Amino acid sequence: MMTRTPLIPALALLALAIAPPDRLPAQRPDSVGAQSVGTQESSTGGQSSAVWENSGRQRYGIFAGCGRTPLSSGQPSGSLDPTASTNGPMTQNRNDLLLGNPFGIEVRGDRYWITTIDDHCVYHGQLDHPMISRVAGTGQQGYSGDDGPALDATFNWPHEVRSDPAGNLYIADTRNHVIRRIDSESGIITTIAGDGTEGFAGDGESGDRVRFRQPHSVVLDDAGGLIVADTVNHRLRRIDLTSGIVQTIAGNGQKQLPTDGAKASESPLFGPRSLAVDDKSIWVALREGNSIWRIDRATGAIHHVAGTGKKGYSGDGGSPKTATFSGPKGLDIDDRGRLLVVDTENHAVRRIDLRTDQIETVLGGKAAKTTTPLKRPHGIRVLDGAKFLVADSEQHRVVASNDAANADR
Repeated sequence: MMTRTPLIPALALLALAIAPPDRLPAQRPDSVGAQSVGTQESSTGGQSSAVWENSGRQRYGIFAGCGRTPLSSGQPSGSLDPTASTNGPMTQNRNDLLLGNPFGIEVRGDRYWITTIDDHCVYHGQLDHPMISRVAGTGQQGYSGDDGPALDATFNWPHEVRSDPAGNLYIADTRNHVIRRIDSESGIITTIAGDGTEGFAGDGESGDRVRFRQPHSVVLDDAGGLIVADTVNHRLRRIDLTSGIVQTIAGNGQKQLPTDGAKASESPLFGPRSLAVDDKSIWVALREGNSIWRIDRATGAIHHVAGTGKKGYSGDGGSPKTATFSGPKGLDIDDRGRLLVVDTENHAVRRIDLRTDQIETVLGGKAAKTTTPLKRPHGIRVLDGAKFLVADSEQHRVVASNDAANADR
């Protein structure tokens, strides 16, 4: 049974949910989170997702989601009592959540956010606390709510969410062809780029003079910009968060693979689907191109990292460049510089160690028997060390994994 939060105005509660860490209230000391080993009772009496299950060398657990979608009930998970007269979030144990097709995952500090496709919402919680709240979206598909509370807004397949250090959220509202922002102070949502119509327009422009075609991924570049994977336009575009100006930084619109060492701004990008950044590089997963690439932030050159470009599932134990993927749709970097790639149509998470020039499956896929099966996973975020969260999308859950045997390798 879900527990209603105290009667706090929706805007105030949303602002609290996405506030910077120093504004969050202290949590009760007995809470157990994803990075702990232990058990905790959920509100329905089952064990909490805080448990890591031992299976060979890999430890994993169900972090969030009960394995069912809210489409079966006709209501967004965490939705209001239908007799309620005012809008606002519901809070419940994350193990009880009807997490309908989770796609995007963001982690910053001790907080996390999850976007869902079945009910077009954004959920928020803390890693060391079992409760989760809906903080954006009504559960209905649409494009509405700008300049009002994010809880009253509608989305159309929000694929990804990112948080800046101040707690502001940036959302790729994919099938509305826009990028939206939720202000951490007010909880107000706005569209910062795109006019809701698919197309390609607006380089050197801002706001509704810009057009995207199904932007799937966003990532902050830590230099005052937001990089957008404008997937069906086969380009990466950057939004200057001060001026709002949009510029294409990679891709020429052609449906081809780049050439290793070429200038990224003049190269083709075949379906850029997921992004990650570090101080030196922008990492790109090409969905249709079935490969991983790196853009050098100093030189602007693009370099081949993994995948032949052909669809398949091969190469574990060998060089990543000779491996094959099938529609990779998630990407992140661990604190040892290793890439985690969500190989979606192979139902696997694979890890690329650039130091040893080796790729391996670490969760699902060919490692399913020793870990856990996945079904079309999407977003992934590293916690620390070898720990990560991955959206196990079509099993309506988020899986936490800790490759303990290789944590210090």
